[in-house]
Amino acid sequence: MKYLLFDLDRTLWDFDGNADRTYRAMYDVFGLEQMCHVDFDTFHERYRVINDALWEAYRNGTVTKEMVAIRRFSLTFAEFGCDASSPAIVRLSQKMSDYYVVEGTHQTGLMPGARELLEWLDTQRERYSLAVITNGFSEAQIPKMRTSGIDRFFSKFFLSEDIGFMKPDWRFFEVALQRLNAEPDECLVIGDDYKVDIAGAMAVGIPQVWYNYRHQTLPQGAMPPTLEIDNLLSLKTILAAPEPVGAFSSTGTKHSNDKK
Repeated sequence: MKYLLFDLDRTLWDFDGNADRTYRAMYDVFGLEQMCHVDFDTFHERYRVINDALWEAYRNGTVTKEMVAIRRFSLTFAEFGCDASSPAIVRLSQKMSDYYVVEGTHQTGLMPGARELLEWLDTQRERYSLAVITNGFSEAQIPKMRTSGIDRFFSKFFLSEDIGFMKPDWRFFEVALQRLNAEPDECLVIGDDYKVDIAGAMAVGIPQVWYNYRHQTLPQGAMPPTLEIDNLLSLKTILAAPEPVGAFSSTGTKHSNDKK
């Protein structure tokens, strides 16, 4: 095991916590309570559903990046009585999208244990080389890694916009393998999203660690991941072993630090 391929959002970077702080600031800056006559939680819940659907469509290739950036806001406004196609709403949605990208990249929250794990891995450079694999927009992903101070830990950055395919497309992972000049069994994918990270890695035979901190159930009929953890520091314990490859020789293994 030589190459560790980390997903970024919700695996290392605290997407939900950082986004929440950015959305709350945006809600006040753009006067959305007065405009939509709803509280933040109501507005954000509708936004979240719409945004998730648009990102799924983006991964499927049915909408463009530019459409996601604007429609996630304009369609939310439509839920509260605004005309999503009006020039004023489109302009406001663009401004909010730009604001989110800029302000969001200033957020520095990481997932629990992420920095400690990365700092330990930095002492293990003779054993492991680290890469990031992400579907996020390039203008956001690299800056937020720099702002949070984790970019220095990685030797490679694989972004879907640069590769030309999005996770879970097997071709994303195949290109990453080619650029690393690595075999699947020399790599390990670590990610929180079973469908996007784990199933995608499975498709090309890369061992996987499902960071299942939300304690989700395995999708019906899905193959279990090589390894499942709910705490990033569990990975440190596993990788510190003299022969960690043994931990990835069978599927469905769980490691948990929960005291339940």
